[in-house]
Amino acid sequence: MIAVQTEEMHGSDRVPDRNTDCERAVVGMAFSSRAKWRSSSSACGRVLENCLTPPTLSERRCFSNYPYRYNTDVTIGPRKFLVLLLVCPNFLRAQEVKFIDLSSVQQRTTLRFPSAQGSGCVPGTACVGAGGVGGSGSDAAPDLRDPRALGIALDRVTPTDITLDPFEAEFRVLNTGLVPVEVPVSPHLSDLQPREESQPFSYLSLALLVRLSGTGPMPALGVGWIELYGSAEHEGTIVALKPGQWVRVKAKINLHTWPSQATEGQLRGDFWLRRNVFRPQNGGGFTETVNVYPNRTALPAVAIHFSPTRTVHPQTQPPEP
Repeated sequence: MIAVQTEEMHGSDRVPDRNTDCERAVVGMAFSSRAKWRSSSSACGRVLENCLTPPTLSERRCFSNYPYRYNTDVTIGPRKFLVLLLVCPNFLRAQEVKFIDLSSVQQRTTLRFPSAQGSGCVPGTACVGAGGVGGSGSDAAPDLRDPRALGIALDRVTPTDITLDPFEAEFRVLNTGLVPVEVPVSPHLSDLQPREESQPFSYLSLALLVRLSGTGPMPALGVGWIELYGSAEHEGTIVALKPGQWVRVKAKINLHTWPSQATEGQLRGDFWLRRNVFRPQNGGGFTETVNVYPNRTALPAVAIHFSPTRTVHPQTQPPEP
């Protein structure tokens, strides 16, 4: 291995250079004998703050051209990500804090509300003409200076020949920022509602998306998702992910929109994070939604082939008498 001398860091009056200090921290595959400062947590924090703040995290940034994407893409350059791995031992020991298997779970998402007065409605069911269910949403703007960031890694897709049938996807919800980020981890929204069906309540929701894009000459787009929920009133339904930690989620996914023709393409993980308030009303309810905007770290896509077909299951013949 080749040893390369670097300038003295500890106790030096040299003015730090954000553009070069990240690279100075890595010396081939070996550490300089004068660079013991790198193993300390405080030095690691200084490198993260100087080298991996949101304005300098990326080699390139772009606003998505998808109308339904609302945040900023941040791609970590390979050199700086290598610096992060080598300089910060704590990042190498980053942990999976929770595994959620939704592949065989029937999610409970129906919310209760009082029956309409003077009607024969059954509580918790929709009454035509007696009420309704609605919602409103509000937006803010992404801020590259925000130290919060999330990346959704799509680790596995089975099968990779995608049709309109459900397929299995495995996500990692990874905190790629500099501060903890709260994410919901409960599959059941119904369980978060108070006993009193007329009482409003707030909850956090995280949609894990797979975005399909064609890699051929013809444009092709599609999207599918599953959703997780959490409330501060229910212990264990929200996890505070520290930087470098992740939650792994396995789920069956259906595409809600898809290309009209078969195509070669790729699937990429994405997310929506929202704060919601459900306000029950007689015969219905109203949900207020506010989008939350941690910066988004773009992670590698999975190559797939898509065909807009469904599996036809043979009908079971009734037994002969």
